[in-house]
Amino acid sequence: MQEKTNRPEEVALFPLTINVLPGAYLPLQIFEPRYLDMVKDCLGKGKGFCIVLIKKEAGVSLKSEQHSATGTYVEVVDFNQLENGLLGITVQGKHRVQILDRKEQEDGLLIGSVMQLKEANDSCLEEDYKNIWRVLREISEHPEIKKLQLEIDFSSSSSVAYNLASLLPISPLDKQLILESSSNQIRLDSLEELLRKFRS
Repeated sequence: MQEKTNRPEEVALFPLTINVLPGAYLPLQIFEPRYLDMVKDCLGKGKGFCIVLIKKEAGVSLKSEQHSATGTYVEVVDFNQLENGLLGITVQGKHRVQILDRKEQEDGLLIGSVMQLKEANDSCLEEDYKNIWRVLREISEHPEIKKLQLEIDFSSSSSVAYNLASLLPISPLDKQLILESSSNQIRLDSLEELLRKFRS
């Protein structure tokens, strides 16, 4: 069963058609004024925001069915001006959050009341999922992956599950299912099934 911390906080919500898992990095191009202001505010106050997956292509609204109620709290770890004139940022997923409520500012920015979701029992399941650990170790040794400088804790089942799911070529929906899973065992079972599909 998922456990929550007991203190909700208000953070900006950034609905996207892609998502990011805890520990992973995601490069973004920022151009809308509300999100430029959001990034400036986050950098100025040393805080992050929450990326949530859009469920429908019709657009984003306050209707909860249009974006997921489980998202990832991220922090900006790098930023630069791109050649196209846009602001480029790289964010890193920190932890999962449950969105309890949301409101819309005058500029259209969504603000969510969120609660951090603690990970369930994080006992290492390597003996039961040796193939998962093997695949992640092999992928993480690739020169291009090494450049990412991922912080993979092979003694942590959640770290292994999130990092492998981030590196595999799977859909945002599959990643969302990993994010919303209530236990590491469910995540690892899902990854085993995805790996079987890749082999077939």
